[in-house]
Amino acid sequence: MKRLFRGLVLLGAVAGGVYAARSYLQRGPAAPEAVQLVFDDGSTHALASNTVEGQEFTDLARKVVEIGV
Repeated sequence: MKRLFRGLVLLGAVAGGVYAARSYLQRGPAAPEAVQLVFDDGSTHALASNTVEGQEFTDLARKVVEIGV
């Protein structure tokens, strides 16, 4: 009985690893992140996340999402 259980656990772990690897590989390249600032007057300003200013806003946005605000 223990041997069967170990085999099932091992099979589940292998299947989970294969599924995770397949999902990761099929995802493809990630789209670049961008920050868009919208002001009260309706004007907007976009920042790429690979700039210093954009990275600051991106980090702040991630923290807000983690908190759940």
